[in-house]
Amino acid sequence: MEGFFLVDKPEGWTSRKAMNVIQRRLKVRGGYEGTLDPFASGLLLVGVGRATRFFQFFRPLLKEYEAVLKLGEETDTLDPEGEVIKTSPVPELTVEKVEGVVRKFIGNIEQVPPKFSALKLKGKRAYDLARRGEEIELKPRKVYVESVNVLSVEGDRIRFRCRVGSGTYVRALGRDIAHELGTVGYLTFLRRLSIGNFHVKDARHPEEIGRDDLIRVKDALYWMGKVNLEGRDARLFLNGGRIRVDLDEGHYRVYVDGRFVGVGRVNGGILKPERLMPVS
Repeated sequence: MEGFFLVDKPEGWTSRKAMNVIQRRLKVRGGYEGTLDPFASGLLLVGVGRATRFFQFFRPLLKEYEAVLKLGEETDTLDPEGEVIKTSPVPELTVEKVEGVVRKFIGNIEQVPPKFSALKLKGKRAYDLARRGEEIELKPRKVYVESVNVLSVEGDRIRFRCRVGSGTYVRALGRDIAHELGTVGYLTFLRRLSIGNFHVKDARHPEEIGRDDLIRVKDALYWMGKVNLEGRDARLFLNGGRIRVDLDEGHYRVYVDGRFVGVGRVNGGILKPERLMPVS
């Protein structure tokens, strides 16, 4: 059994707990791509069997979130699970004023990740160092934000949706929006709505996932073109060789005699294997 499940991770669960429930229920081994914080809910992509070898290809897909930003207080974790470390008055806000501010965060921007994050520093996870009370300084990173849409502004709460690229922390985005508004803030709610064309409306609770919900690897990589190889080219590709092709650059799902065998990348008219399904 190999493929992917669209899981609706409940609030209060770790991503690992959601995966473990599926592993126990279906008696499979797996992993997940794109960790959701315990306070967050929504779409989690869980892979089982050899499908986990293909997680790397999902990372460039944009992710969409809905979030609620509470102004006036900032926690050390930038979410409800942390301790309040800063307070500041909340200015009078309108939807128009907030929309003007969030536009500054659209595009390629620099973002300082939260101290409570899975990033490694000195060989340790940042959140482990932060929990021990060590002073840590994370450097700004370039991230991509495609859109930020303000849904409502009510008192000290701003509800918004955003579509962001890999490595973007919505908790940090909320912090920075609050700072730009002249105050501080943290997220009280975060829900992942989509990953690429996969949507949470098509996902299921971990305890409801069944074998019929499995998405095969070749179908999950929907955005890639297909190429079918035969004879010498097929043998060469399966043994790690390179093949000259008349194809646009990019990744392709590769088939041999109609059977999906992995992903190849075309560069300069040359197709080479990037991730193959292990031979059974």
